[in-house]
Amino acid sequence: MRGPPRGPAPCSQPGHRFPINAMENAVESAVQALRSHTHPAPDNHQVIEGFRPWQNFVNCNFPWLEMSASKTQDFRADVQLCNFDHRAVAVIRSDSCQVRRTGFGARRAEEGLLKVMWQQNGRTAVEQDGRETLLHTGDVTICDTARPYQLAMEDHAQLAILMLPYEAIPGWERLSQRVCAHTLNDRTTARAALAAVMALLDQPGDGTGNASPVFQAVQMMLSALLHCATAPDKLSAATTLDVAHQHVLAHIDDPELSPDELAGALHVSRRALYRLFEEHQLTPGRFIRRVRLDAVREALAAPDNEHRSILEIALDYGFTDSATFSRAFKATFGVSPSEWRHNLPGR
Repeated sequence: MRGPPRGPAPCSQPGHRFPINAMENAVESAVQALRSHTHPAPDNHQVIEGFRPWQNFVNCNFPWLEMSASKTQDFRADVQLCNFDHRAVAVIRSDSCQVRRTGFGARRAEEGLLKVMWQQNGRTAVEQDGRETLLHTGDVTICDTARPYQLAMEDHAQLAILMLPYEAIPGWERLSQRVCAHTLNDRTTARAALAAVMALLDQPGDGTGNASPVFQAVQMMLSALLHCATAPDKLSAATTLDVAHQHVLAHIDDPELSPDELAGALHVSRRALYRLFEEHQLTPGRFIRRVRLDAVREALAAPDNEHRSILEIALDYGFTDSATFSRAFKATFGVSPSEWRHNLPGR
């Protein structure tokens, strides 16, 4: 077995430092809110005796995986699992076993997901894209379930696993080939994300709404962790603008979205963010407003919104009053929102 690839060095330049203290505070607030709404912990813990029952459990909850183990008669696994509407959190402790997704299994799976894994005890070998890393206690890595991968857990190894849809990490399509099966080096961010993930295991069966703030905080941290891991000095200007666009879209309903938050999401300084947009004759504030305006213009053309008021639609995309929105829309597109809507084909 090869040793773990060192992977890209963690971001250490001042302009690339992720504001972890602020995010830890956000996570703590989200977790406290989660706990304040949580009922007694659900019985989501299972002890599974025998390898065949373990195979059945995995096939039911994580389909299209092949499994093997050196012992099958006395095999034992302990698992906690919670599902949250296209997201899942699990903690698995088991005897030595191997889990493999083949190319056939990847093609048959309904959708690709991000599989984030924190090693809580023991060791696990992870392979994907021709790379192999050996996780020790405290390490974290990620796989893309749309491509073949393999896990080999040693006896009594314990993994915390978070399954996320691709859209949870802006720019995942560019990151995927570069970060999978690397041990990620920023343990501070990884530990903060894991603490929030573990709180989700206390949720009752239908806790999706209460869990939403925690997922948002975790996804923000993971996004910063992964983007930072792939940037030797800085992302290219085109890539950074694309990630900025994805971040604004993901938070477009938040009227408080600001250049400072955007800089944090891109793990660059405020000064570096303004320099980047200056190259495109923009400011971060104008960029955010333009993304909002483009989204509203598309929404006004959608048949499903035909009977909704213009202001109601604008509020969905982070505008806070009719006058400001109307002035910005006309200044950008040359017509008022009502004229734009009236002139649409078929109206």
